[in-house]
Amino acid sequence: MKINTRTYSLSVERYPDGYLAYFPALEGCNTWGKTYEEAVTHAEEALALYLETLDELGKLIPAEQGLKQPVSLGVTVRVPVIA
Repeated sequence: MKINTRTYSLSVERYPDGYLAYFPALEGCNTWGKTYEEAVTHAEEALALYLETLDELGKLIPAEQGLKQPVSLGVTVRVPVIA
């Protein structure tokens, strides 16, 4: 069994009633969540199901174009401190 490693960029957009999470390189692979964290969790599940389905159908699993190396994301959030 050959294991391939792929990296896909996840985009998350905020809307008044929640967050849309999608993978631009994977047409139709998107999901929704009421919170940012929920949208990311759902995106992980959607990605796994999307790739499993492509494999079961015998379709090629696309590689993200233009991505030269894996991406790490660090987020700094500033919140007010109550003394």
